[in-house]
Amino acid sequence: MNMMNIVNLLSMLLILISITIIISKDNLKLIVFFSAFSLISASLYYLYKSPDVALAEVAIGSAIIPLIFIISISKQREFVVISHVDDDFLRNCGLIKGVGYRILEDFTNYYGLKLSIYSNDIGKLYGIFRQRDVDLIIDKCPNTENYLIKGKESSILMNKLEQITEKYDRVVVLKVREGETYD
Repeated sequence: MNMMNIVNLLSMLLILISITIIISKDNLKLIVFFSAFSLISASLYYLYKSPDVALAEVAIGSAIIPLIFIISISKQREFVVISHVDDDFLRNCGLIKGVGYRILEDFTNYYGLKLSIYSNDIGKLYGIFRQRDVDLIIDKCPNTENYLIKGKESSILMNKLEQITEKYDRVVVLKVREGETYD
């Protein structure tokens, strides 16, 4: 196999990995593919007689950046819920759990997230619990008595939450755009 065949093969692999990165929805697989992309790029740099650039690509693209991604993803394991409901919907007293709490528990267990429920007013949140850091807001509609679970429209997790709540009559999932509220 001559040099041009190897370069063409590596270039084709780069295209395939790029397409895989674009269509993949699993963050950990994305990191692995990103590292593979950087290794192949480094090989091409080396074959084009740029060993210094290849070495930098291996160090930064294959090691440091994936490490930063993994650290960032591992810190995103908490699912923050703000409750404006004062009844038993989100109650968690040992064996006795409210319907809302069971829904959220099933949901967070499915994704391997830690559920954190806070009873507070959004306007009073401060520090790390700013409005954009909240994943869900639980309200109760005063007219219909339905429980409203509000989450970001851009979050792909909301589709799974809709599936989980389909069997509950009094629970409605609302997808809210960024910065939009139903107050």
